[in-house]
Amino acid sequence: MTDQTENGLPDIASTAGEVELIAAERLIFFSDAVVAIAITLLALGLPVVKGDSNPAVLHSLRANVNAYLPFLISFVVIAGYWRVHHRLYQSVARLDSRLISINMVWLLMIICMPYVTRVLSDGREFSAVRFSLYAVIQVITIVTFVIMRRHIRDRNLVRAGATTSVTAAYDASFLAVAAAFAVSIPIAFAAPTQWTYLVWVGAGFAGRAVRRRSTRGVSG
Repeated sequence: MTDQTENGLPDIASTAGEVELIAAERLIFFSDAVVAIAITLLALGLPVVKGDSNPAVLHSLRANVNAYLPFLISFVVIAGYWRVHHRLYQSVARLDSRLISINMVWLLMIICMPYVTRVLSDGREFSAVRFSLYAVIQVITIVTFVIMRRHIRDRNLVRAGATTSVTAAYDASFLAVAAAFAVSIPIAFAAPTQWTYLVWVGAGFAGRAVRRRSTRGVSG
């Protein structure tokens, strides 16, 4: 219910706040739908197992392992992106046109994930260019997300008292993950495949380590 003044008329400020909050929730629902579609497209791109016997099926599974590993990595990555996006927008009370534009760029990168995953998995032999393309999308996605966070802080678009998930202390942790993906690009051209995958796995641990250090610095 909309609050009313003493004269029984609607409180204009309260009504405007409700409209802004509804607009923010619509953006959240739309973003959630795009992320869900991206994850679904990941699964649709998986190769179908072939074979009429158990050995043939097992052989097909082994032959397609290069497709299953990128799928699992991308699923974890997209799920992680959705999680931090969801946590961020729990603190958002209103939108502006720039925030909507930044969010759309972020969603564009999310919807590109199934494509670059397919590019990465289609090659039977290791290709540094395929790995680099995947890493570039991750870097753009993360940097866009950090820009989004900073814009929300600078424009004071947060709910009253809900600033924990928007604090600048966490930006460094996201940038550390982006840096790890960026570093993996030259490594892909100079080292075996497994080293590139290890750097990607280590990106998450690097982000957590930086976040812990940043949090200690703030609390201290």
